[in-house]
Amino acid sequence: MAGVQFGELPYLDEQSIVESCAYSPDGATFAVGLGNGKISFYNTSTWEKIRVLNGHNDAVTSIVCSPNGQQIASGSWDRAVRLWDAKTGAPGAILSGHTGGIMSVVFSPSGQQIASGSEDKTVRLWDAQTGALDAILCGHTDGITSAVFSPNGQQIVSGSHDRTVRLWDAQTGAPGAILSGHTSCVLSVAFSPSGQQIASGSDDETVRLWHAQTSALISVLRGHFSCVTSVVFSPSGQQIASGSWDNTVRIWNAQTGVPAAIISGHTWAVTNVVFSPGGQQIASGSWDETVRLWDMNSGQCLAVIEDVHGSAKSIAWSPSLDGNFAIGSGDMSVRLWQVELKGNSTFIRLLWSSRHGQLAMSETNIQNTHGLGRINMKLLEQRGAVGSR
Repeated sequence: MAGVQFGELPYLDEQSIVESCAYSPDGATFAVGLGNGKISFYNTSTWEKIRVLNGHNDAVTSIVCSPNGQQIASGSWDRAVRLWDAKTGAPGAILSGHTGGIMSVVFSPSGQQIASGSEDKTVRLWDAQTGALDAILCGHTDGITSAVFSPNGQQIVSGSHDRTVRLWDAQTGAPGAILSGHTSCVLSVAFSPSGQQIASGSDDETVRLWHAQTSALISVLRGHFSCVTSVVFSPSGQQIASGSWDNTVRIWNAQTGVPAAIISGHTWAVTNVVFSPGGQQIASGSWDETVRLWDMNSGQCLAVIEDVHGSAKSIAWSPSLDGNFAIGSGDMSVRLWQVELKGNSTFIRLLWSSRHGQLAMSETNIQNTHGLGRINMKLLEQRGAVGSR
């Protein structure tokens, strides 16, 4: 059972759905992409809003920081990718040319390139410094759902509603292998940390594991009984986690494809799955309006964060503060949580949040609250809260 601690919670005055969020590589700042086209920046030491960036005229679907922390790239339903100076917020180049909404934006590992995947059936490759278009990657016959660089930056892999996974040369944009076999749209693709494997999750209820160099199919991971919305490798590359509309998260051995665990508890579709930086925990978001935190080794549910209205649109783990993760949701909120392991117990502390009329948790104790009035403290005590005032 997890314990929950509530600290001082500053008010986050967002007035739109949180579509995407991302930490800077050093964890010092946090960017929030909103449904109204704005981007908010926060200092993670004080959680004071630093600035608001205006430019997009539709929802910011994807936001990412460059590896050196100097730039921000944002993609939107307005069909544009925009670059921003991460330190000053000054607008940079506008990467125009897509004729459909942007579904995926990612920096290359070197930070020299940006790849953007769109509903217009193309992936476009851009120079991150000048904003110049390097190549248009054509070949898919339906919209792009996911695109990522390989860890060495030499390849791009893209998944599409056209049921295929495609490889591309990241330097020239030249098409590589077409990984065929899925019988419905591909919703998520991921490279392993070594770059030797590719995982793809599909509406056909399977995860497929491919060899990145030979393009050979390694294995078909069967077990889900509804579409697979999210696939991700563990930081060690030894496991794959997949989330599905069948309400489960499944863990697989990345070398053999053998199923390792079925993690159950969600009551509706799982929309995203994210490993902690150390690989010891998994956070999963669902249409059941909860985020669940799981122990990777035992599969035990460590905490259930409820009333995430509108579902968790984005989950991001801090790269610098071990155990901190943020949730951006459709209820116009961002919440920051801290996971502390003490012996056999897990404590989840709410560090920062938007203002809410109520906060719901289950399978928890409540400890060490701060700044509560006498009536609220009494209500917590009546519900079994423990610890100091």
